[in-house]
Amino acid sequence: MKKNLLTLMIFLCAFSVFAQKEIKGTVVFDGMPMIGVSILEKGSSNGTVSDTNGAFNLVANGNDPVLVFSMIGFKKQEITVGNRQTINIELEEDINNLDELVVIGYGSATKKEITSSIASVKGEDLTNMVVSNVSESLQGLASGVQVITNGGGPGAAASILIRGIVTNQGTDPLLVVDGIALPQGTSLNFLNPSDIEDLQILKDGSATSIYGTRASNGVILITTKRGGKGTKVTATGAFGVKNLQRVDLAGANEYAQVMNQRLTNDGSPAIFNPEDITVDTDWWSEVYQDFASIQDYNIQMQTSSDKLNNSSSIAYHRSNSHLQKGYYERITGRFNFDLSLNDRLFIQQDLSPRYEHWENTPNQLGNVLRIDPLTSVFLPFDQRVGRNQYSIYDRSNNFVFNPVAAVARQFNKSYFFGMFSNTNVEYDLFDYLTISSRLGLSFDQTRNDSYSPQFVIEPNLEENPQSIVGSNFSNNFSYVWNNLLNFDKSFGNHSIKVTTGVTAEYYQNNYISGSRSDIILDNPNNQFLDGTTGERITANGNEFVNSLFSYLARGMYGYDDKYYVSASFRRDGSSRFPPNNRWANFYSISGAWNISNESFFTSETINNLKIKGGFGQVGNQNIPSSAFMFLVNSGSYVFGQNRDRVITNQLGQFGNPLLQWETVEDINIGIEATAFNNKLTLSVDWYDKNSNNLLFPTTLPLYTGVPSNIIQNVGSFKSRGLDISIQYTENIGDFNFNVLTTLNTNESKAIQLAPGNERLLAQRREEFGNNFLKISEIGQPVGMFYGFQTNGLFTSQEQINSYTGPNGNLIQPNARPGDLIFIDQNNDGALNEEDMTFIGNPFPDFTLGINANASYKNWDFNMQWYGTFGNDIYNYQKYFLTSGVGSSNFQAGLLDQVWSETNPNSTIPLLTNIDPNGNFRRSSDYFVEDGTYFRLKNIQLGYTFKDLLPGALRVYVSGQNLLTFTKYTGLDPEISAGGGIINGLGIDFGRYPLNRTFLIGLNLNF
Repeated sequence: MKKNLLTLMIFLCAFSVFAQKEIKGTVVFDGMPMIGVSILEKGSSNGTVSDTNGAFNLVANGNDPVLVFSMIGFKKQEITVGNRQTINIELEEDINNLDELVVIGYGSATKKEITSSIASVKGEDLTNMVVSNVSESLQGLASGVQVITNGGGPGAAASILIRGIVTNQGTDPLLVVDGIALPQGTSLNFLNPSDIEDLQILKDGSATSIYGTRASNGVILITTKRGGKGTKVTATGAFGVKNLQRVDLAGANEYAQVMNQRLTNDGSPAIFNPEDITVDTDWWSEVYQDFASIQDYNIQMQTSSDKLNNSSSIAYHRSNSHLQKGYYERITGRFNFDLSLNDRLFIQQDLSPRYEHWENTPNQLGNVLRIDPLTSVFLPFDQRVGRNQYSIYDRSNNFVFNPVAAVARQFNKSYFFGMFSNTNVEYDLFDYLTISSRLGLSFDQTRNDSYSPQFVIEPNLEENPQSIVGSNFSNNFSYVWNNLLNFDKSFGNHSIKVTTGVTAEYYQNNYISGSRSDIILDNPNNQFLDGTTGERITANGNEFVNSLFSYLARGMYGYDDKYYVSASFRRDGSSRFPPNNRWANFYSISGAWNISNESFFTSETINNLKIKGGFGQVGNQNIPSSAFMFLVNSGSYVFGQNRDRVITNQLGQFGNPLLQWETVEDINIGIEATAFNNKLTLSVDWYDKNSNNLLFPTTLPLYTGVPSNIIQNVGSFKSRGLDISIQYTENIGDFNFNVLTTLNTNESKAIQLAPGNERLLAQRREEFGNNFLKISEIGQPVGMFYGFQTNGLFTSQEQINSYTGPNGNLIQPNARPGDLIFIDQNNDGALNEEDMTFIGNPFPDFTLGINANASYKNWDFNMQWYGTFGNDIYNYQKYFLTSGVGSSNFQAGLLDQVWSETNPNSTIPLLTNIDPNGNFRRSSDYFVEDGTYFRLKNIQLGYTFKDLLPGALRVYVSGQNLLTFTKYTGLDPEISAGGGIINGLGIDFGRYPLNRTFLIGLNLNF
């Protein structure tokens, strides 16, 4: 018996040894080794993890083993071993991983726990474009977000609009970087796109309410990269050229013909003889260069040890303008450290220095388009005697300043240095209870140097009698201190997360500036205040301080992976409000139902289906720190026969001691779904936002004797719309592709304005009779275009004679064939301001973004499209480009394009010098065009060499803004006149346009 038992044991041991199999291999993603991937033999606890090189070694015990590869953020893969001893695998990203953590306000949650509206963008999607401001790369990547570019000049910052407009006190969202809320108005220029791990956009009130008073325009949470397991070095570089689209302007001969035609149409004699023309200046070529350079370089290192992880980067970016002056240069650094002192105590320390240096790009587009081609750039040599280098330029014949001269005499440079420190100490009291304290410190200084030289080109018009040197210093200091207690525990089918805390924020700004006339020596090394001797001296300075103290709490509950509810509370106290109204409370509640986890849900097509809804309150404190105070100004007056100067004091600002918070209430209802094995993802959200107690500047009655505004709590806005996001992912062998489509609709209306004010007017223009181009009226979308409606052109005198009022009088008695027909809105037989109405809407019916990525073996491809549809543009450039008004230059070919007896179907009015009909003296829909466009924002093709170096080398070529489909006749349909989105969006006064950019770059990973 013992002998048989021994034989059986030997047989079993031999079988076990025979069944064991050693398996080796590597795990990679996008050509790079993956560290910490779990490799488990299916059906057992036998497993391992990949090392710093992505390599693994596992002895499988089963007879026919199956290995399971898994890592958060990537799809789980099961591989049957078979006869193989080496298995190399490439992970696939799982964009629909419901257990993936998403950063939310003061914490994180898994995707399945989210009950509010949050858009997520991965950092790698923001680096496809080479830009100075990361917000440009965001265009079209997130639903509910409209990115409005502010020109193509070097360093130009874009505006971000989240779900429309609910306030007239600015529309910039709150930026939060690694848990620290940044000062109001911070531009994303400060951030190197390659440092971003991911970006979350909190869109609805239930998500943003935890940020209280600073969240009325939405919140953008930015998480930067941190060290991981092993060592990873990444170096990137890109160099390219930007091409500026040219405007075809009339040459000297055509200019003379059009000027003559304008006169002869009015019955006046022609003044130009083509044979006498000796000058034909191409002002566009004199001022602008066709190409300008752009370059971007970045090196990043991520390291780790048992106790310390580190991610460090240094980046350089420079972009030049198409003029002889103008550039933007930036150097950034980021050094993130994670220290584990023991199993419970963790410290994070981030340092982010940055240096920026820029020369303002001269804004000469308007002068280039208008100056006549009969003017020379320079005076003849014999007329330059006795003139300095800034006075040797020729004056124009039509009183437009010489743009070449204007560029030569512009000296305006700025220097910026900033340092940001973010320190977080976290202690795990228990596995489910954590206390943390995070302190963010920010300091920056900006210096601006300017020099205006003395010159005389045209006395009393184009001159500067005295040279002026100016210098301005501005310092900003702020701190944010967050102290939080986080509870996170699951038991059975229940999960509970609770966050409570207090935060303190402090912001301080001070500035000092001075100027002095009469520079001693006109030399770049002497353009400082000490290099002047004049008596014209100015000096001023001030300091502004405000603070915010807050209590916050949030609770999240989930049951059985089916039902989720979340509620938050925040109490804010702000120094910007009077003591009696300093505090305000903000609430939110939201819930979600994961229907796909119900037993009755048996669809084989739909993998996940969740509906959600929420309500939230947020506030707005975007007003001056002294808005509730009465301020006294000082001045001086001359009195009496002796004309003695007396120092005086008078009330300069009327304060409002009753000022209180502006509040925005938000309702959001949404649905999220995935289908076809999670290949298709759909997200739809409907929202309704209403603001109350708007912080509104209103004009004081004249009897107060105070010529200023007072901020009051009056009025309300409404914003309503739909956000849609659709994504499809497919993997077919070595071919992989992903397409993301975002579509947004929004309508923002003025519901109530200040008492006695049923409309807000903006953009007053003297040439249009001091009327306004913009209007916001109760019950209508904000920022509409305002003017006269037209009904084409008169084509005959009979048509003019038949256009009469109720009394039979001619409505346009001065009209001629070829003049605009203005509509008499109130049918009173006269054209006046009562006939002005809405003539266009700068806000689109919807915006559309498409982002496509594809890869095949070592090749990769990206294409990003963005467009707006249904919006209008007020093309102010038509004022002179289609008329020659004021003897300005105009678009080439105009003589054949305007109305005439031989061209009766034209839509461009008759050429005229005196314009008796007021074609170009009235704001009308003649200037309004369809602003719809669809633009190829970026296209990129890359190839990765995986065997040339120890790491991977990727080389790519790309183009930005290469194609634009639009009917707009101006330079660029992405246009804004400045002065805020309400008052500036859609008005084209002539702005440095976006450039077509061609780049070549490389990425090196090892």
